[in-house]
Parts: sequence; structure tokens; C-alpha cells
Amino acid sequence: VNMEQTDYDSRTALHIAAAEGHVEVVIFLTETCRVNPFLKDRWGNAAVDDAMQFGHNVIVSILQEYQRIYSDSNSTCETEEQKSTLDTLKKTTKL
Repeated sequence: VNMEQTDYDSRTALHIAAAEGHVEVVIFLTETCRVNPFLKDRWGNAAVDDAMQFGHNVIVSILQEYQRIYSDSNSTCETEEQKSTLDTLKKTTKL
């Protein structure tokens, strides 16, 4: 299951959980599913913005920390993922 799937407003499960104040769901999506916390909805808001707007300060703290960790851990992964994608494209075009 793609936990980063979006609805008609480009909102993810993380957006909804943050906006509604569901701490346990936010923790599940970040710790277990490791979803991207930087995805923006059609209004340009990330999940942390929704949590701020609705005054869910615990979720704001969780998401800000997760954004920091996510950025640090994905800085090298993106490069490796791009290489992997490039290698796949090279193999496909040789067929």
C-alpha cells in the first residue's frame, strides 16, 4: 500500500492525521512507514503546516524533528536512488 497516496486535494494520510490531531497515526506514518514529510497539498501546505494551523503543537514538534531526520537520511539516498534509476533506464534502452 502506498502510504503517500493523495486525495483530490493532493493531501496525504500524514496531512489528514496532522490536521485532525491524531498523534498515534502521525507516529505510525513517520516511524513505521517513513513517509515523505515535505509533500505539499494543492494549497502548498505540508503536514506540519496543517498541524500548526490547527494548534496541534505536539504534532508540530514530532514533524519538525522528523523533517530534520528525513532530510539528513535522504540526502545520500536520493543520489543512490537516482543512480539506480539511471542504471535501470540504461539497461532498458539497451534491450
